[in-house]
Amino acid sequence: MTMKKLVFLFFLGVLSALIADEPVSKLNGAYRQTTYKFGKMTDWRTRDSVTVIKVFKDGYWFSGWYDDKRQGRKAFDGVGGGTYALKNGKYLEKIAYYSWDSTAVGSVLAMDYQVDSKAFKQTGFLNSEKYKNYEVSEIDERITPKEPLKNNGLEGVWLMQEGTWGKTRLGEGPYKGISVVKIFSYPLVVYAYYNPKTGQFNGAGAGTYQYDGKVLTETNEFFSWDQSQKGVKNEFKVTKQGETYQQEGWKGTLREVFARAK
Repeated sequence: MTMKKLVFLFFLGVLSALIADEPVSKLNGAYRQTTYKFGKMTDWRTRDSVTVIKVFKDGYWFSGWYDDKRQGRKAFDGVGGGTYALKNGKYLEKIAYYSWDSTAVGSVLAMDYQVDSKAFKQTGFLNSEKYKNYEVSEIDERITPKEPLKNNGLEGVWLMQEGTWGKTRLGEGPYKGISVVKIFSYPLVVYAYYNPKTGQFNGAGAGTYQYDGKVLTETNEFFSWDQSQKGVKNEFKVTKQGETYQQEGWKGTLREVFARAK
């Protein structure tokens, strides 16, 4: 084998390593948007009139917009979420729910990205019936917890198997055909209710959390069904067994069973 061929194979190996798929855990964390460039904007702007969070955990993502102070807007603005992968140097974001535009559901955005211990950056475009070639570039600052997590047993992504809220049950009435995903990425917990067949969004919530192995404490940042719940702290009794867990609360009216996403 000639020296030229050896050099070529060496650089080919280096290039392959550089563009190899990255583990999805590389993005794990909770972030708050600080700077953005959306739509036809030509310059980056500081995010100051609405709170935007983005959460990553083990291949799942969630973005929530709330505390909207813009004139004529409701406090809760909307959420989006789904799954993601890191391939060939790109951040591939697949949309499973998107409250602003159900036609975006199923779309996969291939974006450039950067991430380190302090921030996440994405640059790319969304294409849907409502948003044509719409830029969705942002810089998000990693959220620093105020205290250590006492028990990490709930960290990860969970899918609801059973849900009872008073006389209402998952799979019945307003929750017929609804799937629920709940993501713990300390210090935030986020969850979304949506119909995977129609792409319709039902509701979502987010907050900070603490877990000691027996009791899950959630403090609401937003709760789309009732904005008066912002800042409310809820405690849930947790019974965990293997890859499933049950939480009970709301004075005995709430019971939810989750299985860890695979």
